[in-house]
Parts: sequence; C-alpha cells; structure tokens
Amino acid sequence: MSSDAAVQDIPATAVPPTLRRVAPGRRFGRLVLRFPYFRQMLARMPLSCRPALYFDSLANLGTGCLMALFSISLVVLETVLHAPLWQQALLTMLFFASSLFSPVVTWAGRQVPMQLLVVVPNVIVAGLLFFTAAPWGGSLSFTLLVGSSFWIRSFPRVAEMNMFRIRYPVARRSAAIGWTQALSALSGLAITFLSWGWLALWPSGYAGLYWLVGGMVLTGAFFYNRIPVSRRNIFAAADLAGTARSPLAACRDGARVFFADRRFLHYQGAFAVAGIANHLGLGLIPRVLSRSVGAGGLTIAFVVAVLPTLLVVASSPMWGRYLDGKNPMTARAIFNGLQLVAYVFYTIGGLTGSLAAMLVGTICHAVSNGGGNINWLTGSLYFAKAEHVRLYNGIHVFLTGIRGLIGPLAGLVLFATAEQAARWGLPGLGLGSWVFAIAAVLSLGGMLWMLALRAGDPGPQERLVPAPKQAERRAA
Repeated sequence: MSSDAAVQDIPATAVPPTLRRVAPGRRFGRLVLRFPYFRQMLARMPLSCRPALYFDSLANLGTGCLMALFSISLVVLETVLHAPLWQQALLTMLFFASSLFSPVVTWAGRQVPMQLLVVVPNVIVAGLLFFTAAPWGGSLSFTLLVGSSFWIRSFPRVAEMNMFRIRYPVARRSAAIGWTQALSALSGLAITFLSWGWLALWPSGYAGLYWLVGGMVLTGAFFYNRIPVSRRNIFAAADLAGTARSPLAACRDGARVFFADRRFLHYQGAFAVAGIANHLGLGLIPRVLSRSVGAGGLTIAFVVAVLPTLLVVASSPMWGRYLDGKNPMTARAIFNGLQLVAYVFYTIGGLTGSLAAMLVGTICHAVSNGGGNINWLTGSLYFAKAEHVRLYNGIHVFLTGIRGLIGPLAGLVLFATAEQAARWGLPGLGLGSWVFAIAAVLSLGGMLWMLALRAGDPGPQERLVPAPKQAERRAA
C-alpha cells in the first residue's frame, strides 16, 4: 500500500510531499498523525522542516526510555542484584560524566556523516542493553554494560545538537525541540511506571525491561536514519579546524577557538556556576526526604521521579513556544531564578522537616528543567559560527560532563561533613540540608551573571556572520 494514505486525513498544508514519500507506513503513520497537537506543530514548521520533526519525534521516544534507565538501574542494583554501594556510585559517575567523551564527536564528525553519529551509536547501545542479563554476568557486569550505554550515548547527544542547526530555523528551533523533549520525557515517564510494576511482580525478569528499552532505542535509530538530510549542508564541506588529524589536535585547536571567543567563554562560565549547584544538591533530595522529612518509599518516588517528569512533559511545549526568539542568556537567567527558588524551599524543607516545602521546591525545579533542557540543547548554537557548530556543542557537553563528575562528589562530601559535625556536637552544622543553601547561592550567582551578559548582546552569530555560500553570493 502507498504510504500516501498515512497522511491523507490531515490538511495538505500541514505536511509536504517529502513527508508523504518517507512516511513509515499506512497504519502507523495514520496513528501518529491523528494527534491534533502534533499536526499543529507540523503546521508551524516550514515545509522543508516537517519531515525532520516527524521522524525526530519518533526517534525521541527511544531516547526518553534510555534516559529513564538511570534511576531504574539504581533500583535494580539495590533491590534485585543487591550490589555493593560502590557499584551504585560507579553507575552514577558513569551517567553524569558521560559527556566527557563529547569532544571526540567533533573530531569524528569530520570522518563520517553527522547523522551516522546518531544512528550507529544507538544501535550499539541497544546491543549492550540486550546483554544486561547475560547468565555469566553479575551486578558488576550489569553496572558496566548499562554505564557504557550512557557513555556511548554522548555521541548521539552531541550529534543531535549539531543537526538542530541545519534542520530547524532559529525562529522555530526552540518550539521543535520543546516538542521532541516533551515526547522524550513522556516515554521516560511511561517506562518508569512500567518498571515499578514489572520489578514488583517479576523482579527476576528485570532483563525483559532492558530488552524492551533496547528495542525502543533500536527503533529510534531506524526512524532517525530516515530523516531526509540534504547533501549540501554546513557539515559536508568543512574541515573545522583546518589541519587537525587526531582527537588530541582537534581538542587543542578547539580550546584555542573557545578561549578566543570571550562571549561564549563568559556564557559557559555563567552556565557552570548554576550547573554545579544542580549537580551539588540534586542527588541528595531522596536522602533528605528519608532522614529529615521522614517520608516513605512511595512518597519519595513521587517527589523524586513521578512529579518532576510529569511537570517536564507539561511545561516543555510551553517553554518551547516562549523561547522562540529569546536569547539564551535571558532564558537561562529565568531558569536559574526558578532554580534559586527551588533550592531555597529544599533548604527550608530539609531544615524544618516540611514535606510541603520539598514539594514546592520540586515543582519549581521541574518547571525550570522543562525549559532548561531546551536551553541546554540550543544555547551554544546562538554563539557558533557555521564552521564551529560541532566544536561549540562538543565543548558545551564536555564541560557539563566535568560538572557532572565533580558536583555530586562535592555534594556528598559536604553532606557527610555536616553529618559528622553533628556527632561532634557542633550546633546547626549537623543538618546536611545546608548544602541546598549553597546551591541556592550558586544559582543566584549564575542568574546575575546571565543578566549581565544579556545587556548589549548583538544577537545570534548565524545572523551576524552569514554562511560562506551566502557571503559569496552577496560579494558577487
């Protein structure tokens, strides 16, 4: 049957002929395109961008499931495999520090098409997830396999950020990414709910859960491979560093470009201040709920996992529309402000044992993340010249990995120090919730720095410096 039937019941202006040619099948295409909001999103995109948004949306369903595996895997290690604490710590470090591989993506992008840097690693990740319950393995092999999948995921993550630049115009980029991130969060929420029932009824069959996620990731790779990408794009012609032939040389050349761009350097500095605040305190919330608030397991799961995911799903499309045309400094200042309020309430809740304060903090933080995720994905594109898109995204993700490695360790040290002080009888220092107050101060610093950068900003780099071919035409 013709795939034209997959889109015959929606307005002709909403889907271009290109999408009719690449629709994945009659029944599946009909089901996906029946969602009114999805049809509205397609209608808001330029005709040439609609096939990309269609397949990007389907691919992100697998991405959301993979990202949800972090918290699910911690539960499996603790309740099913009874792994030692250091293995849970190892998985946490592998997850947060996975971005350290991102500069290699910049170098690898010169050797293979950027689209393959999304498709091939996702196929490898799916294979690793299929082996998580090998009979010869144990908790350590499980930890290494799942942790390795997070590291390999750093390649598609940076490559997808690079592809945003050529798939969506700057005026519609935030809206498109907001939509795809909402779908990703929704699939993550669905697999989280499924895992709770699965592990409660059939804990020994946890491997089936990972096989299901592996299948979703593999399916996502198939859909992403079907995104039509023009051969004439900004990645096809550029050797970004000119002479770099190795990852080490690429990193050296990239550092030279990074430190020469003071605007991007200051942006990353302001981003890091509030980013460290997030990594510092976020992992401590379950323990504070348990020890200081006295919450039970179901309450902790709701506050830490369910409520944040629901709010991210609900707020991402709203933030996507709001962020269209906003510069990333203004956006990040808003998100840092919400983050500041969240950590103030976390501090109050931890010090007073108030569950209500912890709930308010979670709501503010989750709403902030709904737009902050979009800002994290698109902010670097604002500063990058066409020949530096891969480089700037690689630097941005690499710095996030450094913060993700250092921040949780620093938070645990501060928290443990506060608890040790209580044993020494020092008044007021025995409450680890003071770590949230430090995170609040850092969030305030990041917000003020971003507001200072916003003043006198000249606008996105892609408008200040036209693409090389456009410049040649103007010169002619």
